[in-house]
Amino acid sequence: MQCKYRKNKINIECHSIIYSAIIGIFLGLVAKLVDVPRITGEFPILDDIFGRFGIWIFVSTLLAVYSNTPLHAALRVFSFFFTMILTYYAYTILFLGFFPKSQIILWSIISLITPICASAMWYARENKSIANILAALPIIALCMEWYITGRDNILLLVAYLCMIVCLLIYIPQKVKRYLPIILITAAMTLLLIKIGCMNVIFEKLLNI
Repeated sequence: MQCKYRKNKINIECHSIIYSAIIGIFLGLVAKLVDVPRITGEFPILDDIFGRFGIWIFVSTLLAVYSNTPLHAALRVFSFFFTMILTYYAYTILFLGFFPKSQIILWSIISLITPICASAMWYARENKSIANILAALPIIALCMEWYITGRDNILLLVAYLCMIVCLLIYIPQKVKRYLPIILITAAMTLLLIKIGCMNVIFEKLLNI
C-alpha cells in the first residue's frame, strides 16, 4: 500500500514538472510574439510586463511554494525557465535570424541558478522566522523593478500590485504573517533604493 502511494506521488510530481515545462513553452512563445513593433505599439503594457523580470519571478515563486519538496520545487522551476528560454530564443534564431549571444548566455546562467532559489523559496511557507524574509524576497524584487524601470507607468503599477497581492495571499499560510512580510518588504525596498545597488541588475545586467 505504501509502495503504491509512493509511486502515485512520484507520478504526480513528474506530471507537475511536465506541466511546468509546458507553461514555460507557452509563456516563452507569448513573450516573443508580443515583442514586435505592431503589438508593442498597440498594446505597450504587454511588452512592459513580458519584457521585464517581474512576471518570471511571480510565476516561478508560485511554482516553488506549491511544490511538495525543495527538490521538487527546484525541478519545476528549472524546467519552467529552461523551456521558456529555449522557446524564446529558438524562435528568435529560427524565425528572425538573430542570435543574441550575450542575452542567451545571461539567461542560461540565470536558469542554472533558479533551482537553488526555488529550493530556498519552498521554505517560505514554513512557520519559521526566516520564512517571512524568504516570502518577502520576490515582493521586494517586484517593488524594486517597478520603481527602477517603470515608476511612471500606471498600468505597470496595477499589474505589479496584482502580482504582489497574489504573492501575499498565496505564500503565507497564516494571516498573521502578512504584517511582518509587508514590514520586511517596505524596509528592505527603501534600503535598496537608498543604496542604489539594484539599478545595476534591473537597468544594466538585464538590459531593460
